[in-house]
Amino acid sequence: MSQEKLRAVTMLYDDKGFPLGMSHLSPTENTTRAACIVPPEKVLPVVFVPGIMGSNLKLKQPVKGFNGGADISWRPDDAWYTAKVFAKLDPAMRRLILDPENTELDERANIPDSKLPIFKAVDKKTRENWKKEYARRGWGTVMLSSYGEILYSLELNLNSIYDDEHKVSSYWQDSILEIKSAASGEGNNPHPWGEMTGFEALSESDLKEKVGDEYWFPVHAAGYNWLRSNEEAGKDLAQRVQKIISHYRDLGFPCEKAIIVTHSMGGLAARAACHADMGNAEAYIAGVVHGEQPAIGAAAAYKRMHSGFEAGFSLKNAIIARALGWSGREVTACLANAPGGLELLPTKLYPSGWLQVQSDTKIEMQLPVANPYAEIYAEKDKWWRLMTPEWISPSNTPSAPEDLDDIWKKYITRLISVEKFHDKLSDYYHPVTHAHYGADDKHSAWTTFTWKLSGYAAERAHFSTNVLTAPPASSNALGKISITSDGVEMDFEMRPPDKPGDGTVPEVSGAASASKAKFAAKMRGYDHQGSYQNQHVKDVTTYSIVRIAKDI
Repeated sequence: MSQEKLRAVTMLYDDKGFPLGMSHLSPTENTTRAACIVPPEKVLPVVFVPGIMGSNLKLKQPVKGFNGGADISWRPDDAWYTAKVFAKLDPAMRRLILDPENTELDERANIPDSKLPIFKAVDKKTRENWKKEYARRGWGTVMLSSYGEILYSLELNLNSIYDDEHKVSSYWQDSILEIKSAASGEGNNPHPWGEMTGFEALSESDLKEKVGDEYWFPVHAAGYNWLRSNEEAGKDLAQRVQKIISHYRDLGFPCEKAIIVTHSMGGLAARAACHADMGNAEAYIAGVVHGEQPAIGAAAAYKRMHSGFEAGFSLKNAIIARALGWSGREVTACLANAPGGLELLPTKLYPSGWLQVQSDTKIEMQLPVANPYAEIYAEKDKWWRLMTPEWISPSNTPSAPEDLDDIWKKYITRLISVEKFHDKLSDYYHPVTHAHYGADDKHSAWTTFTWKLSGYAAERAHFSTNVLTAPPASSNALGKISITSDGVEMDFEMRPPDKPGDGTVPEVSGAASASKAKFAAKMRGYDHQGSYQNQHVKDVTTYSIVRIAKDI
């Protein structure tokens, strides 16, 4: 008897996210039967957690004089809003629009199409059904210009490993199964995944068993209010994951755990979610994949309080940097009032002496010795301090400015909470942690931050310990500070980034998560914000998810 002809029916979703198939009736003479693709019985959700400024925010209450009373606070994918509205705000209005107490997560962003062949091959009605389901899973809460590629890649590849002939597809064969060892590539070519530790090759039978037959991997996104503390974000994430697991159980699927994938500061939120004294979610998280995590902080956070965000080498990054703040005055107005932003500062676990003052070729000062909060962040009067008090809370009503002493007291209260969070989180990681991080000379980052004396030799001759204790005379908020010491005017300018990294997170901080990981990849070829648009990073993340599923 000849084999029955079948045609696959594309999987769709109902309003609750339950998978279903729909097929048109056909004439009786058409003997080709419709075959509905049924996902595996067990569900292992993948939950993506973005970095700082990677979640959309809206205002709880409108701000007087802002954008005609509109409630959008932060929407980086909206080019018109970012470039024409937010980027033009003065520091005082920025502080009000990014007020941690008056903002909350915004889920309303549209889901764009994917460029993946799997997505483009289906009809418009199917694509719209899928995007509606992805919106239900929280994709509209995150910056999809940075994260859309990884969300689509995981969703469509993890849930369709076979080609039309029911063989493992070329993507899986070439990008995942072909990686046989952690050794370097042929000749002088580096391994496409960089330097790896804990690597174990996956077999085709591993893939078929875990991805093809055992688990359905619906991909969710979990944005959060990145202005507030990561402890709060972690607790919210823990509850979110529990709700996702309960949702699939309510649909009738066995679902015990989820996998978390993070970018940048999202790693701190995920660690807080799993920590016993915060989110306490470790038991129902199968594993965590950290990407580009500032695990022990980043000196770039100090730099940006003084000179603003780096524009990078692309128009998109330049537009985002302009919106976030070209100058230290703009950045300080936002992030000095946001616990989440302050929690990216170097912690006590960061190598000591990362803040330096240099005269000619001599290092005159290295801080901290032990405690950056007391030695640097809480310093009010010395010129190399983290915070300029006048920039913290600029008033949009100059006739009634806030008292500087009150502003400083509120800042110190926030700083104390940041130190407590860092101490509580310490070096805790989920026991099944995977990590990848950038260590690229072409994307160097500030491992140390150096203020160097500029100007004439006469100024250098007057350099004394009094210089280190002098107050600032002025700052241009772009990386140059002027002081007067012993009657001599001196200028100090920031030095460029000094060590390999991803342009934001230095290698030393990314590697801190790798030291706790079952698998880690030290990678090259991308900048911090664009990491999940790099094909090798997407492949490493996919590999880690399968490894975690395999080891459950």
